[in-house]
Amino acid sequence: MAWHEILPIVGRAVAILSELAALALVPLVLVRRKEPSSTIAWILTLVFLPALGALLFLLFGRDRVRLPARRKRELDALVRAQVAASLERPADGDGDAGLALASPLERALFRIGERLSRLRATGGNKVDVLTEGDATYEAIGRAIDAARHHVHAQYYLIRNDDTGRWFRDRLVAAAQRGVVVRLLMDGFGCFPLGASWQRPLRRAGARVAEFLPMRSVLLQPVNLRNHRKIVVIDGETAFTGGYNVGDEYRGAMPGLGEWHDVHLRIEGPAAAELQRVFFQDWAFATGEPIDPHAYFPRATAPRGEAIVAIVPSGPDTRTEAIHRLFFGAIVGAEREVLVSTPYFVPSESLLVAMELAAMRGVDLKLVLPGRSNHRVTWHAGRSFYSQLLDAGVDIREYQPGIVHAKTLVVDSQVALVGSANMDMRSFRLNFEVHALVHDATTAVRLREAFLAYTTQSRRVDPEQWRARGPSLRVKEGAARLVSPLL
Repeated sequence: MAWHEILPIVGRAVAILSELAALALVPLVLVRRKEPSSTIAWILTLVFLPALGALLFLLFGRDRVRLPARRKRELDALVRAQVAASLERPADGDGDAGLALASPLERALFRIGERLSRLRATGGNKVDVLTEGDATYEAIGRAIDAARHHVHAQYYLIRNDDTGRWFRDRLVAAAQRGVVVRLLMDGFGCFPLGASWQRPLRRAGARVAEFLPMRSVLLQPVNLRNHRKIVVIDGETAFTGGYNVGDEYRGAMPGLGEWHDVHLRIEGPAAAELQRVFFQDWAFATGEPIDPHAYFPRATAPRGEAIVAIVPSGPDTRTEAIHRLFFGAIVGAEREVLVSTPYFVPSESLLVAMELAAMRGVDLKLVLPGRSNHRVTWHAGRSFYSQLLDAGVDIREYQPGIVHAKTLVVDSQVALVGSANMDMRSFRLNFEVHALVHDATTAVRLREAFLAYTTQSRRVDPEQWRARGPSLRVKEGAARLVSPLL
């Protein structure tokens, strides 16, 4: 049989096999028990684009760490118990007793955060807000240089650029002077670094590990990434927020402009709660729980007046803790809600919460990107503008570059700062962490940073938005169709 006769047969066989493989994935979509809109979107993709749909589902469709989930929960429980034993206190949070929270909303949010995360809220913290790239990296560098016993760091993204090498060299210098250094990198976000970037760290004696390394794209999906950004020094000082490690925070990226973000420097007992999150992730990534006795300081004098709850969330649980905290903060606000996020694809519940808040007179402002490095997500987010504008939400699009900050400030009293964007990828698919902070100074500083963003943003006028051209409407509609998958 000639090749020109064989090829059509092979093509038909491949097409049939693709269709069968896609149909075989439909039951898996159904048992995932996600929102009906997401389930329907995946089924339609598998039915009408079987080959592409099957590949996309294997890459992006899985939303839970199913096989290793039990191991992670067991290791998390072990770490919590070990830490509690080393500090001689209960393993889980003990409510907001003794914490001077100002309002019923704050008491509710802190109680919810503890119930969902099993991490206790702590008082006596000092919190500094960092909004400039150079200042943020300088603060982290100074803290690493001053470390006496250990430096623990984890990042979703470290670039192989001047800033990434500067950060690595700070860790190398710490390890060379005898400080215990552990670096946990996400297997997908830090995949381009390679062994050569890590070699100086390993030679200096630092421990380096990858979270869900990308050994096989089909076996290890692109979802389920560790999006947290945490640095803990000597168990007493910690950094967390939205900053990754890269040159984009120190200058302009071609076509996108300078990136702006928000990070927190925390001194006090809340640093130990971030340490506990790191320990749990390290145990999951390496299978090696760390003996906590040398890494958690005993009770010390208060460093400040801030009450802080560290709230992690991830695909190993179904609590979606950060999603629920965002919802609770918005529905409980009385005067003002300020939200900044670089990627905006809200859930239906958050969308309704924002609409109702604006309708009952809450001043709800959003600062979103005027341009984005993820165009589909950007257009999908803009597809929600009309109903938010109709409800009275004030939407601003930042013009000079990209606001990468993930912040929420309510009534100038309580604030959420961390790694989670306001989209379902952060709420359900990524391992994230936010700091819930009660501190008037911190709230004021975050509010000032937010208002500074608004002065460089274009307000979305409802009338002009309704008059936008058909091409934009088509792009937004098409992106909205796949928004349940984002």
